[in-house]
Amino acid sequence: MRKSILRTLAAALVASTVLVNPMVAEAGSILPADGDTNYILHTETDFKIMDMVYKIQNGETVSVENAAQMATLTKVGYADYQTAGPISITEGRMTYNTYWGSEDKEVYVVALSGTETIVENQTTTVKEDLLSGFELSNEYVVNVKNAIIDRIPAGSNIILAGHSLGGMVAQQVAADKYIKDNYEVLNTVTFGSPLIKGFTREGMVKRLGDTSDKNTFYSISSVLNIVWQYAGVNHEDGGYNGDSSTAHCDSYLREDVWGNYDCAGEKRGSICGIETGSRMLTLNFATTSFYTSLYGTTSVVRSSVLPKKTPAECYDLAKNAVSDGYISEDVLNKFTTFVQINDDASAETEASETMISNTEFVEADTTEVDSIEEDNLADDASNEVQDETAVVETEAIVE
Repeated sequence: MRKSILRTLAAALVASTVLVNPMVAEAGSILPADGDTNYILHTETDFKIMDMVYKIQNGETVSVENAAQMATLTKVGYADYQTAGPISITEGRMTYNTYWGSEDKEVYVVALSGTETIVENQTTTVKEDLLSGFELSNEYVVNVKNAIIDRIPAGSNIILAGHSLGGMVAQQVAADKYIKDNYEVLNTVTFGSPLIKGFTREGMVKRLGDTSDKNTFYSISSVLNIVWQYAGVNHEDGGYNGDSSTAHCDSYLREDVWGNYDCAGEKRGSICGIETGSRMLTLNFATTSFYTSLYGTTSVVRSSVLPKKTPAECYDLAKNAVSDGYISEDVLNKFTTFVQINDDASAETEASETMISNTEFVEADTTEVDSIEEDNLADDASNEVQDETAVVETEAIVE
């Protein structure tokens, strides 16, 4: 009788997950569907992710000081932002304070993106959501383990982070016997993910959930361990007024909401004289490896994100996003870190002038050049001196 009741409750949980609040796709994109490398910005969160993609592409060393920055790293894995794979592994160092003083440890950060059904043959679908939700093994979990084994030396310190499905898988990996026997799982931080494997995970686990995000409760623990499921979430109100889909996609990248939590998801404060929420990561993006997670594979394929555009080109594209109304000028100025570096002073000036020019000015230049070219073609009777003068004038306008 008890088993029958549990099966009924489990079926109801599945139905509520799929029907009441279906899995949501990411809002916006910075990479068009045709695979072109031109950036398209739709939201403030898109720009933040694009900024981190650029840092990874160019192998920068960055500090990750709060949960919002950590969430950004997990969302780089979505195919909307790059096509290398949903799993990334980066080397770095973690510093934090304890009762005995400060600690400094070498770590590997494993970041996992969540549900994404648009990628063919990739193990980030509703199927994996349901399997992870019932704490069952699936190919996403297996592929993450394979990536860790491929990339991280045994005995190393690991930090796991994931958004949505990625956070569920991160908890399963933190509870995996092989991983626990061969690695030191220090921390797991999840964004918009429910409780998974609550009694067997290694290390400190922090689940962050916007008050409007219902996805933080969709797992079997809502039936078997409802107190821990609800009490174990660190809640913050992002002001979405019950809009679960938008909160799930956008809240966790906002530093005004999650900036008071450290990179491992612990809230800043003090307990018995010990500072909490003091963890900070220094990540070397030159070491970042991405991994695919495909069906029917016994191993994962390592890939990389190569530089595509210069800082000036990225800035120009961002300015276009402002003119198109995707983001505001204030947001652009707040999150822009692109800086043109060039030894040629004249080139620096020219790049600077290009950055500050607006769309109307560019269109006016283009119209004027087209008009002059048409006049030159029609003027067959012009002498050689006039032709040379026209060419010089045209080149001056183009420059």
